[in-house]
Amino acid sequence: MNVRIPKLPAAVLSIWQRLAPRDRQAVSALGLVLLAVLVFVGLWQPAQARLAIAERVYQQRLVLAAEVSRAQAPNVRGHDTQPLAVRLSERAVADGLDLHQLDVQEDVLRLTLSGDARTLLSWIHHTELEGGLVQSLTLDKRDKRLEAQLRIQAAPDL
Repeated sequence: MNVRIPKLPAAVLSIWQRLAPRDRQAVSALGLVLLAVLVFVGLWQPAQARLAIAERVYQQRLVLAAEVSRAQAPNVRGHDTQPLAVRLSERAVADGLDLHQLDVQEDVLRLTLSGDARTLLSWIHHTELEGGLVQSLTLDKRDKRLEAQLRIQAAPDL
């Protein structure tokens, strides 16, 4: 396999030979610097930009995977051994809500709760996510607190 290296034009070769050795070194050094700049701009910077994009996408996917693993669908969660009434009352107390009344009639719970409005509404939302079906809801403002009277039916699969 013979590789032919193209010869420089005679005019360029004659100019090169007429240069003083110091000038030849300077032009060679300038050529090397120019080659290094071209490699940096043409190869290194685009590779670093692609790497930064890949790292950002990886971090976003890690965050998304963590959110997905925390948020399970209600029907995927394991069934608790405790009845719905016990779970709801324990979570209400743990969330800082006041549980005034809890009546159980077959699969329907009647509750009266009071507490901070955001906490109470978040508790109701979480109850629905767990599979409790809110049949009726009455909200009353008492001083700086919100009072809720609920009828919740346990979902058939709970």
